[in-house]
Amino acid sequence: VVSTQSTEAVVSTQSTGFTHSPDTPLNTTTLRGCVDSWDNCTPSKGAVSSGGLTDLEKIWLLVICILLAIVLLIIIFFIVRLRREKQTGKHGLGGYETKGTATDSPASMVIKVESAPPAKPVEGIMIVSNAALRPTTRERTPPDLAAKLDQLLKGRDEKKLSALLETINEYYKDQVGLDKVAHAQDVLEAWRLEAELQGFCNRSEMTPEDIGALKSAVQRVDTAREGDKVHPMVVKHARQRLKSELAKQAVIAELRERLTHALQSDSYEDLETVVETIRAKQFDSVFEKELEYARVQFAKLTPPGRSAVEGELTSAITSRNSAALQRAIQKAEGSAFRDALVGQIAVAKRTVTELEEIKQLQNLHRLKIATAIKSGEIKKMETALSNAKMDGCGEDLKIEIGDLETALKRRYLQKRLKGNLNVAIQNLDLVKLRRAINEVTASGFLKELGIELDQAQGLLSKLERLDLIKKAVLELTNNNIAEIKSYTAPPVQVHKVLMALLIVLGEEPDVVRDWFEIQVILVRTGRHSLKRRVQEYNHANLSIGNARRAANIINDLSPEELSSISKAAKVFYLWTSAVVEDRLSLDIIK
Repeated sequence: VVSTQSTEAVVSTQSTGFTHSPDTPLNTTTLRGCVDSWDNCTPSKGAVSSGGLTDLEKIWLLVICILLAIVLLIIIFFIVRLRREKQTGKHGLGGYETKGTATDSPASMVIKVESAPPAKPVEGIMIVSNAALRPTTRERTPPDLAAKLDQLLKGRDEKKLSALLETINEYYKDQVGLDKVAHAQDVLEAWRLEAELQGFCNRSEMTPEDIGALKSAVQRVDTAREGDKVHPMVVKHARQRLKSELAKQAVIAELRERLTHALQSDSYEDLETVVETIRAKQFDSVFEKELEYARVQFAKLTPPGRSAVEGELTSAITSRNSAALQRAIQKAEGSAFRDALVGQIAVAKRTVTELEEIKQLQNLHRLKIATAIKSGEIKKMETALSNAKMDGCGEDLKIEIGDLETALKRRYLQKRLKGNLNVAIQNLDLVKLRRAINEVTASGFLKELGIELDQAQGLLSKLERLDLIKKAVLELTNNNIAEIKSYTAPPVQVHKVLMALLIVLGEEPDVVRDWFEIQVILVRTGRHSLKRRVQEYNHANLSIGNARRAANIINDLSPEELSSISKAAKVFYLWTSAVVEDRLSLDIIK
């Protein structure tokens, strides 16, 4: 260690003990001796220079630095993970609902967008998944959310519309348009308001809190920007229900005040009048506690014998049993308390009348349901079902409504199967036609869809025959087709067959009259080759005019005649005549 202090120097070696005094001049010889002494010394283990660290301390310092680096990496990892979970936690994988099916490999997973569009990706974070999910390190082009929004508005799908609006408001509000988003939100609010009103209307009993909520909902209909989207009948029923409930609450408040006064006054006549009014208006459940106390009061005030007659009337009114009501009314009218029980007798008679009306209504719905099922018309069955439920006959007509719903489901299935048959017949699709015929057979609609099934089976046999002929065309060798190409002046029969074939395939009739043009078409390869066009031919594309032209060209030919001329010409003739025949027969069916 050499330390310079002003003009003085001190040289020392800790191991050798060499020192140089400031009094002694420092020269080259002295320094060389110092260096030689230092080189010859062997420092002891753990020895350090003045102010340094031991080897053990250096190792511990290195370990601490490594641990701090690991902790820092763990903190960074969790921060990145929390950011990704916050971004994708609301909408799943970037706002998608995925449905995947693994076929041959994980890369073949299919991702299907159900409702919401992809959320904005988190910068620098990659979602590792199948081949359908790419790293979200850059912005994706948003889907056609405006069209999806219009589709959901037309389809009235509240759940999907709500999810889509949530995503649009968060990420794509500017792309879709503020006016369009505001309109969709207003429509969604109107749908929810309609459901809320319908729920209130369907309740049998309503509390004061429910009435307040109903009143608020009706007011919101008047102020909503898309209030016209709420069904007018629902609004009408809600207003009627609100008016009825408010009037009912007013009557209840008045009766409660009168009943309280009658109980405090101990007046038999007043108490009897109020109780009879309560029972006549069927508020027994509302005044349950007050009526119990009134019975105690009546026991103190009522003359002997009246309580039994009155109790029987009350029990019959509560049970709403027509036979029990008739007996109780007859007994009350023949008792000495007829004048005192006139109010309860009137209530019992009104209850009997109501029960009779309900019974007549149920019989009417039974008749309508039976008529609708017998007619087999979907509209009539839907109307009968809706009316029965709307009139509150669902519980009393469970069996009849169950039969109606079963018949309605069967009609829906029959309508769908008939549509599948017609579509397959129109498109001349062999695969769809087979599937539609199998579905009809398995569902047991052989009688109901007999005409359509016969047509489909006849067309199926023709298409199967045509499919066999198509296979014969595809089995033609290049030599067979080259034979036709080689004709400079072909036989008339061959020329006619090729003309009809190319007209069916879509060539212009004026063009195929020239044999040279036909030869040019025959030498085409790839997708435009003759065999390829026959293989991919769609029968639905053949117009009725071209079918008749082709039929007129080959109507005087026969397979036997062509067999002796050209094998390829015979196969082409069979295929063309089969296609033309099927097209003309389909036109007759239509």
